[in-house]
Amino acid sequence: MRTPRVLALDPGASHVSAGIFAAGSSGRLSLQYFAHEAQDADPAHEARWSEHLAQSFGAIAAREHLSGPCALVVPGHLALTKFVKTPALDRAKRAQSLAFEASQHIPYPLTEVVWDHVVMADDGFDLDVMFAAAKFDALQSLCAAADAAGFAPERATPGSLALRAAFRYSYPEASASALVINIGARSTHLLFLDGERFYIRTFPLAGNVVTAALAEELRIDFAAAETLKVSVLAGRSELPENSPARAAVQRAAAGFIGRLHLELTRSIVNHRRQTGAPQPAAIYVTGGGSLIGELPATLAERLKLPVERYDALRGVDVSPDARASGAETLSYELAELVGLAVSLVQPVADVTLLPPAITEALAFRKRQPRYLAAAILAVAALLPPILYLHHRATGAEALVVQAESQLRPLRSLEARNNENLAQIEAARKQISALEGLVATKANWLDFLADTQARLAKVGDVWLERIQLVPYAPLDASAAPAADPAVPVPAPTLKLTLSGRLLDVANPVSEVSQESNERVKKLIAGFTESPFITAVENERFDTKQPGLLRFDFTLVVNARRPL
Repeated sequence: MRTPRVLALDPGASHVSAGIFAAGSSGRLSLQYFAHEAQDADPAHEARWSEHLAQSFGAIAAREHLSGPCALVVPGHLALTKFVKTPALDRAKRAQSLAFEASQHIPYPLTEVVWDHVVMADDGFDLDVMFAAAKFDALQSLCAAADAAGFAPERATPGSLALRAAFRYSYPEASASALVINIGARSTHLLFLDGERFYIRTFPLAGNVVTAALAEELRIDFAAAETLKVSVLAGRSELPENSPARAAVQRAAAGFIGRLHLELTRSIVNHRRQTGAPQPAAIYVTGGGSLIGELPATLAERLKLPVERYDALRGVDVSPDARASGAETLSYELAELVGLAVSLVQPVADVTLLPPAITEALAFRKRQPRYLAAAILAVAALLPPILYLHHRATGAEALVVQAESQLRPLRSLEARNNENLAQIEAARKQISALEGLVATKANWLDFLADTQARLAKVGDVWLERIQLVPYAPLDASAAPAADPAVPVPAPTLKLTLSGRLLDVANPVSEVSQESNERVKKLIAGFTESPFITAVENERFDTKQPGLLRFDFTLVVNARRPL
């Protein structure tokens, strides 16, 4: 079974720390890997902090080959905490009530921040609630910098809450009230603890104040003053004891301790007056500012309280790899990292300031195993019918192959039959054409005999010319679109007849009415002929005395073709 682990990232103002923690078999935390990357803490470059942060994350990821889900510390200069006492309502109404209280006490519109809360005490009448909030844009930049380096944020916990969880884990015997001071580069956190109750105050008096005072006194830039400060306070400087630079560091540190003492005195008095909490039984100092050697003794003397340095690795097993990476030397920076990992061994207040889009993506990623299991079950349910249908399809394909082998010779016979049928059809058409010729070879004789009989019936009339009218070409533009299913009609045969009629009664005068009637009778007789369907284009000439010239066109009956 895989051991649960937490990759914790602490993006401070002057450094980025990363640690991989696991839960040991004894219930203690184990620091397996540690990485540290210093970065520019100059307040003049504060606008480029996100850019420097992304570079530091990327350097750690590339050097240590780290990536994957992580828990982030939201540094103090980004996080805002407010403590509120509100009536204890039913849980169904509590969310609405807390949202209202948040809108009243968080000094920004709730649409511009990410906020969460933790209930510190509930006596049935009142709730002691801590609200934590941060600007949406700032958190988006923080998460984007981590994501660009390959770290996927799953939690974003305010540094003060991570410090509380770490103290409860590392100092379980400290049941009395206590004060933990975390002195960073840009801000200082005061964590007042009294049983389960706690209070947090953040103010901007921090290590950068010492660096700024040193840079002003020695007239050097901020980066050089920071390097000098750290080397002297950490005991790594090679400057002689009577060096002016070393003396300047001591003066800047002493001035910082004096100002810090005043802030602590004011904060302790105000906290006791407002909450009725007892005097802290002990004070613990951590963070980069705790490197000032005389800090614990000076504060103890002035506050009349025991002051000691906080041991962040007190309940943590450090692996050889983490020790070689400087985890013990830089333990003053590990308190909040340990706080992010405490959830591996004991329950802690679940507060996260992840932007909503990341929270929704994380929730979907957590549901993915369920979706995957459902998909697997769906596929498993469909597998038996799929296998059955595949078996049936394979059997059907075998039958098709077998039938195809039997049909192949039959198809060959069918092709030959179709070829023979085509030849028979062609022969039938030729026979039909020949039969038509045989049937119509005597039609001209019959037509001429019929014509002769009709002329004799009228009398004194003869034909001078019988001529076939040439077929008129078909008008393709006027004709409808050819339809293969409709046979194209054969062109109509027409004959032009010209002749004369003798007017016996009036041989030397104009043609009489009687002659006109006889010609019309002739034409009407042609319409009754079985060879003719119509008479067209009738024309008459009566200019010659005693003779009536005529010509007309006969439309031949297609059923009695000539």
